[in-house]
Amino acid sequence: MTAFNTQVLTDAEADKLLKKQGYVVLPFLNDEEVSELKSVFLQIKEGELTEFYATAHAKDVEFRKKMSEYVRKAFQRSFDLYFENYQLLGGSFITKRSHSNQILQPHQDWNIVDENRFRSYNIWVPLLDLNETNGAIQVLPGSHNWLPTYRHASIPCVFESVHPLILTHMLSLHLKAGEALIYDHALLHASEANLSETDRIACACGTIPIDAQMQFYWNNDGNIEAYASSPDFFMCEDVFSGPHGLKKLGNLTYSFPKVNEVDFYKLSGIIPPPVEDNHTNDFISDSSSKTWWQTYTPINIFREIKFRLIGK
Repeated sequence: MTAFNTQVLTDAEADKLLKKQGYVVLPFLNDEEVSELKSVFLQIKEGELTEFYATAHAKDVEFRKKMSEYVRKAFQRSFDLYFENYQLLGGSFITKRSHSNQILQPHQDWNIVDENRFRSYNIWVPLLDLNETNGAIQVLPGSHNWLPTYRHASIPCVFESVHPLILTHMLSLHLKAGEALIYDHALLHASEANLSETDRIACACGTIPIDAQMQFYWNNDGNIEAYASSPDFFMCEDVFSGPHGLKKLGNLTYSFPKVNEVDFYKLSGIIPPPVEDNHTNDFISDSSSKTWWQTYTPINIFREIKFRLIGK
């Protein structure tokens, strides 16, 4: 079976939706589990919290492990209920501080398996209800299967030049406390600014197939290298600075693609807005393949009348 045909979730309809749009939202933590995790988070010293903070990136490795176990323990009940032939990886608290204008740009999470053979996922759970002002997570449905990419902090994001365009088409998910966003690591996602009075606290765990070898991808001066990895490597090492003793699997062929605006519309299937000629204000399009009603939409007719009346 191909990576996209392998069963991930025990619920057939949820699994089908996950494969199609790259994510699914499911009830996950109960009130008691949410409360316990919030109490654990309050143990973190105020001075350690940055504007966007993840315990998985703390310098203290023992602290990382301790926080990971709290999250894993809380997640295990629902993970066993929902997932089939997958294993739970390390956990992390992920916080966006209050009164922050910082958004998280559209991005894909790192590859941690060979995506030609397997798919890996993130389980992201807020510990408070999300809304339009407190840092809701955003997704672009279907973007997980647009094109194959290798992803790490050392590898340029192929979508970097169209980040503003992507943001205009993203869907904000106003999850309730304890609901899980389960998404493919290749799915484009982002998060809004937290302008509220309260820190937006969430937890996350990764998951991979039981029989998949974890991998680590590294850009070595323009050459993409693959290494055999493990959960311990991601938990204990500085994963931003290199493979640190991992066994090299080989060099990979990669052209470092850069998606532009035209590419975005082709990949997404979204119809681009009409293009205007600055001299005549006529709309430039391939009208030969469109019906009269597709070419002369109400908005196009309105614009044409406005131009003839006032010249702009």
